[in-house]
Amino acid sequence: MILTEDMYVPALRWRQGEYQALARLAAAAKDRTVPYVTIPEVEFDFELWQPKKTVQEHVHPFAARFNAKWGQRPAWVGVHPTISGKPMGDGRDIFTYVFEALREFQANAMPAVHLDASPPMVASVAGIVAADGLGAAIAVRLEDLMKPDARTRIEALTASLALSFDEVDLVIDLGAPNFEPYNAFAGALIAAMQKLGDLHAFRNFVVIGTAIPETFKDVAKGADQLPRHDWLFYQTLLGKLPPGMRQPNFGDYTIVHPEFAPVDMRKIKSAGKLVYTTSTAWEVRKGGAFRDHPEQMHDHCDSIVASGKFSGAGFSSGDDYIAKCAARTAKPSNQPWWKFVTINHHITHVLDDLSTSGAAP
Repeated sequence: MILTEDMYVPALRWRQGEYQALARLAAAAKDRTVPYVTIPEVEFDFELWQPKKTVQEHVHPFAARFNAKWGQRPAWVGVHPTISGKPMGDGRDIFTYVFEALREFQANAMPAVHLDASPPMVASVAGIVAADGLGAAIAVRLEDLMKPDARTRIEALTASLALSFDEVDLVIDLGAPNFEPYNAFAGALIAAMQKLGDLHAFRNFVVIGTAIPETFKDVAKGADQLPRHDWLFYQTLLGKLPPGMRQPNFGDYTIVHPEFAPVDMRKIKSAGKLVYTTSTAWEVRKGGAFRDHPEQMHDHCDSIVASGKFSGAGFSSGDDYIAKCAARTAKPSNQPWWKFVTINHHITHVLDDLSTSGAAP
């Protein structure tokens, strides 16, 4: 699977809002989207003070749900580090269990492994790539990229997986850095990437990062804007690449911070908010506690529709719902539903950005 210049890599945890956002994309959008999926950590029951599910209960539905929501379209699949070393009910590791189940659905899924993966995990992934012949992604965090031995470690992991570089998808995971000033960060990142050698040797080359805040507690109530530093920086990065250097495909964490974790909802009342992606910013509409007044979402949607930034009801499934909620012909639903609405719009908007901005590789 070779990414074309206008394809997009959203990094998603496999929770309801995320997989519904993928499933409800238009067919043309799905064709240009290759998600980097992470099987998330087990959610915690703060009332009982224990995990809500066992690892077996949590992971087992993944393959069937992946097939139902994404079918045989390509995707990378990784496992959150908090559960990656834990066994399934029958003793198999999570990677082996999941990919054996995906194989039954003839899924076009490739394992994604971090550069610092444990030897047992590397052995598991090596078995998967030997069985499936689809290669694998190697994810390199920013802090590892900046170390002088990054190239050597990538070579060693590639060899341990019994792969060559042309079977490896190199994913540079920036996390949530301070992108500003763009020029200085781009210069440092380019210098680090140059030390990896010829980037054209890899099957695919992707840079993922986010500027979305971990929490919206400091965002003002009412209407506010947050710059899309990740996207704006990416355009600067492409403009500074030296001649002949491979240009990465764009990826981001949509509108969910990679370190986001569920909180004790008995103590914290999450605000009702709408995070709407535009070409340079996220338009944020934020009110009071959602569960105390879910009807506030009608006003948030109406504000977006009236802002001049609305893409139109026909732009995506998410936009269609925003238009209906603004007109009060759809209910305010629940918070996971709004994650679907906003992520579905975000993915569609990024694909439009890549097609029209001239910033695609």
